[in-house]
Amino acid sequence: MKKFLIIALSLCAITVGVCSCKAWRTISTTATYVQSNDSTKSTATITTKTVEEYQGVKKK
Repeated sequence: MKKFLIIALSLCAITVGVCSCKAWRTISTTATYVQSNDSTKSTATITTKTVEEYQGVKKK
């Protein structure tokens, strides 16, 4: 009986510890700028990437 109680309490502790989660979100943005003169045309492209991380916690 004691062995069963110890196993049950261990499983409960593991379950509570696993209930939190992590999530990631990646945001990519691209902007293109074109400059035109009489004889030339130049283009510039800017690309940014942002990774956000969220840590979830179980509410009590």
